[in-house]
Amino acid sequence: MTTALSNGIAANEDLPAVCRRINSKLTAFLSTPPTTGRLRSVQEHTRISLLAIAKALEVYGLDHIALSFNGGKDCLVLLILLLAVLDEYFTLNAQKPTTDFTAAKVYPNTLESLVTASTYPSLSLPTESTDSHSDQDNENTPPAQSNGTNTSNGTTNGTSLPQKIHTVYIHSSHPFVEVDEFVAQCVKSYHLDLLRYDEKGGMKHAFQVYLSQNPRVKAIFVGTRRTDPHGGSLKHFDLTDGGWPGFMRCHPVIDWCYADVWGFLRELEIPYCSLYDLGYTSLGGTTDTHPNPALQRRPSLDHVEGMANGDCIVDGEGTPPLQDEATKERRKSLVACFRPAYELEFEADSKERLGRNR
Repeated sequence: MTTALSNGIAANEDLPAVCRRINSKLTAFLSTPPTTGRLRSVQEHTRISLLAIAKALEVYGLDHIALSFNGGKDCLVLLILLLAVLDEYFTLNAQKPTTDFTAAKVYPNTLESLVTASTYPSLSLPTESTDSHSDQDNENTPPAQSNGTNTSNGTTNGTSLPQKIHTVYIHSSHPFVEVDEFVAQCVKSYHLDLLRYDEKGGMKHAFQVYLSQNPRVKAIFVGTRRTDPHGGSLKHFDLTDGGWPGFMRCHPVIDWCYADVWGFLRELEIPYCSLYDLGYTSLGGTTDTHPNPALQRRPSLDHVEGMANGDCIVDGEGTPPLQDEATKERRKSLVACFRPAYELEFEADSKERLGRNR
């Protein structure tokens, strides 16, 4: 299983071409009779998630939607699903007005009642004010400009189809180099129009700044799952509350379990962040994240705090950032100490965050 972003991706693919390739692969996967209960579960959840994404596109259109992406496995699944739906969106848009795009038309065999909402998606939803906040404490990296002049809705003059996907990356104040590198690879390969913000001021503040700078965005796709902190009561569509800036949170993979995520990524051979091959199962920052003790190759050790196994040493303070060649080699040695994330099987959902200090 390769994690490098070279898996069938041509350097000159534009966004519609990427979406077409991804959708073809996903369509083939969904048309294949499942050989295991796990694959059946993945296929069922995939169909519902595709419908939820299509519903968001039906209501908001691509101009008013953004993707929250941090390089983790859950938002990676969400990105791949979004690309597949965008192929249907682009295809229909090239033939008819976008008003003709509906979730029911594109995915007629999936019941719309399976998509849940605490507040039904609508462009006219009452939302809390997104008062302007200074972004002096937030890193904001403008997207790379494509050939041609970009318009405000992410399209290129003279081109009918968007060339990039609006994306917000709220990163740890102590990010892993591997995560940043993977996100950068995804930006290039999947045509993400990405803006970066540091989480040190809090997620709420980061989204506040992002929305004040991008007022057209009304809905944001988030890769939250029900087993995540604060995910237990969420639905596919939830309007923000509790003082958060007003936008619709779209959670297409909310009902996926840990095994579904890895079943999807491995079945479709989707490249992922290399840290997952070193025993990491939930990615935060270098100060609060370490390999999952449930994946250690020596079962006699109950935890990795203070653990020494040859050159593999991990403590409760997390993993230090890559600073030199010696540190890189030390991190590479983790593969000898821990099994990859996709091998976490027994009670995986309850053990997924054992490698996180918060």
